[in-house]
Amino acid sequence: MQLDRRDFVSLAAAGGLGLLLPGASSARAAAPGSAQFLEHFAGEGALALDPLPLVTDSRFNGGLRYDDTRASYPDGVSVCVQPACRVEDAVKAGKPGVLALFHIAVLNLPASAGPREAIGQLMRFAVETVNLDPEKFVFVSTEMFAPHFASDPLLQKGRFVKRDLEEARAAGDGSGFFSPDGHPDTDGFNSVSIHYPMGDGAEEALAYPLSGFLEIGEVSLAEAGSGPAGTVGGGFGLERLALATGSPAPDYTESRVRLIDLVQQEAAATGTALPEGLKAFAD
Repeated sequence: MQLDRRDFVSLAAAGGLGLLLPGASSARAAAPGSAQFLEHFAGEGALALDPLPLVTDSRFNGGLRYDDTRASYPDGVSVCVQPACRVEDAVKAGKPGVLALFHIAVLNLPASAGPREAIGQLMRFAVETVNLDPEKFVFVSTEMFAPHFASDPLLQKGRFVKRDLEEARAAGDGSGFFSPDGHPDTDGFNSVSIHYPMGDGAEEALAYPLSGFLEIGEVSLAEAGSGPAGTVGGGFGLERLALATGSPAPDYTESRVRLIDLVQQEAAATGTALPEGLKAFAD
């Protein structure tokens, strides 16, 4: 479905493209900034993808959608606001930025565009549209990010924390390499994580893991043909972007209610059992 700028705005406001969660309950809350993200990229001729179901047919992540990674992508540029949940976060309730249900605003580009274009487009959105301060950004990655950082004046306004490549590969946490154990749709790829300070509490002498910073996004550094389904791209957590700007965002309790509601609705609509991963959020 090819949409122009006006279509993006009206659909986002009305709850089209799955941006508002289905049903008549508290799950019907739009992800903060979803319309802003879609409007920004509408002018680029992006294809709007419907979000994937939150309930999956995989045992990975307890049968819940872990991220925006797809088994296949359409040709050209596409965008999506994808609801997601990570079972591992259930024990992190109360940690800044951790939610039971969150939304990833993702930009996908054909592999021929290269990671430099993906990083540039996402950072311009963060700075020019969201109005984040480019001097406050911190990028965490490996030597694979160095040439991209060195070639972009906007990135160089921030700071680059370099990790050892083998250490990043072993961790697979997205800060240099993304490779969650057992992920059904990727074998892993080089990446960079994007961080922004929380208030005035960020440290000046930087080392990973960062203290006082919120990870707000990740971008693939995969070269042509080596990324998920041959694409490059990345995205921001919309709730974390809201926190970075001081805008309203749901807390953990609100997101937990929305998660349970949405999962129950999806399971009822498809006649499937509730996923095992939901138990982690039930208490």
